[in-house]
Amino acid sequence: MKGREINKPDTPLVGGVSGRIAEMIRANLLPAGHVLPTERELSTELGVSRGLIRAAIQDLASRGFIDVKPRCRPVVGSGLPPATKLGKRHIGIWLWPNTGDYAAASILKGIQGADIGSDVRLLVASAIGGDWESIFDSEASFLKSMADDPEEAGVIVWYLGGDRNLDALRAVRDAGVPIVFVDRLPPSVLDGDFVGTDNESVARRAVQHLIGLGHRKIAFLSNVEGVSSVKEREAGYRRALKEAGIPLREDYVMRDLVDVREGVESALDACLALDERPTAIFAVNDHIALQVCEVLQDRKIEIPAQMSVVGFDGILRWVPGGGYLTTHLQDFERIGQLAAEMVIQRMKGRGPKAYRHTLLDAPLLDRGTAAAPPVGDPFLHAKFHRYVRSLVDVHLKESGFAVELLGRRFQFGQHPFAWPTPCRREIDYNQPLRLHRLLLKFVLLDF
Repeated sequence: MKGREINKPDTPLVGGVSGRIAEMIRANLLPAGHVLPTERELSTELGVSRGLIRAAIQDLASRGFIDVKPRCRPVVGSGLPPATKLGKRHIGIWLWPNTGDYAAASILKGIQGADIGSDVRLLVASAIGGDWESIFDSEASFLKSMADDPEEAGVIVWYLGGDRNLDALRAVRDAGVPIVFVDRLPPSVLDGDFVGTDNESVARRAVQHLIGLGHRKIAFLSNVEGVSSVKEREAGYRRALKEAGIPLREDYVMRDLVDVREGVESALDACLALDERPTAIFAVNDHIALQVCEVLQDRKIEIPAQMSVVGFDGILRWVPGGGYLTTHLQDFERIGQLAAEMVIQRMKGRGPKAYRHTLLDAPLLDRGTAAAPPVGDPFLHAKFHRYVRSLVDVHLKESGFAVELLGRRFQFGQHPFAWPTPCRREIDYNQPLRLHRLLLKFVLLDF
C-alpha cells in the first residue's frame, strides 16, 4: 500500500522525477518528436525505481510534455521547443542574507566573473523581512516570479525554505528552468545541481587541528539553522572525536544558538560553568566564533592561553592583515563561478543528464587563536573547584561576605554560590600539588 501511495502523480517523489525529465526535455537533452528512453534506461539514469518512472511519465503526459498512445512508446511532445530556442536571457539569483554580506557578495562576484555572455541579464534578489515567515514568503515569491518569467533561462539559489517552499521550487522546474543550488544542499525530494563546501571534511580537519595541539575537551557551538551545512559541520566534529578515541560529551555540544551576542554569551557561560569546562571551542561559523572571542575577553579569559577558538568561513580575510581568527576559508567566489557555469551549460543543453554536486575545500588559516591547552590551570581543575567550595562551606557558611580568590570575586550569604570567570593572573599553574597554598591569598571584603 505504501508503494502505491508513493507512486501517485501528486507525491513529492513523483513530482521530483517528472521535474527532472521535464528539465531534460526543455534543455533538448530529450528532443521533441523523439521516442522517450525506456523505463529501464530512465530508471538507471535517474537512480529511481521503474514504478516512479512510470508514474512520472503519466504526470508528464497529463501536462503535455509527452504524447502517450496505446501499445506505443511515449514520445516527447512536439509542441515544446527547447529552451535555447526561446531566446531566454535572464538568470535569477537568490542570495542570503543580502548582497552586502561577505559571502553573498563573493558568490555574486564569482557569478559575474563567469563567461555568461553580454546579452544575459542577472536578476538579483535577497530576503525581505525581520522574521523567518517573512523571509520564507519572500523566497517563495521570488521563485514563483522566476517560474512565470518567459525570459527566465536559469536560477541560482541559496535555498532557505526547506519543505515549506517545495511547491515554488517545483514551479520553477516545471517551467523548464534549470536550478543550481549553492551553499546548502537541495531538498532530498527535489534534487538538483549543487556547488558548496565539503563541510564535514573541513570541520573534521578543524577539530583534528585542535586535537593535534593537545586538546581533548573541545566544545562545538552551533546555531538554530537546521540546514545541511550546519548538520555536516557537526558530523565532522563528531567524526574527528570518534577517530581520535575521544568520548563525545553532549554537554559540550551547544545547539539552538541564536546568532546574537546574548545567545552566544548564554551558551558560552553554560560551557564555562561545567565542572570540566572545555579548553577549546569550534564554532559553526566565524560570526559565532568572533562573538565567542568578545565574550571571553570580557570574562578576562586569555585566547589562546586559556581557551582556543577556531571558526569556519574566513570573513576577516578582507580586513588588513587578514584578521586575528584561526578559521577555514570558504571559496565563495569560486562557488559562484561554478554555479554560473552549470546554469549556462543547462541553458545551452550541454550539461549531463544526471545532476552534479561539486564540493570545494576550505583550507585552514592559522591566525593564533588556537594553541596547546593550559596545563594544571586551577580554574579548569574539578578537584580544585570542590576543594575551594568545601572551604567556603566550612568557614564562610554563616557570613555575608564577598571573597576574592586570585582576582576572582565570590559572593555568599543571601545569594547562591556561582563561579565567575577567571581574571588574568601571573601564576604558575604547572604545580597542582601546591595549589592549596594559593588559598592563603584570600581577601575578605565587606559589602
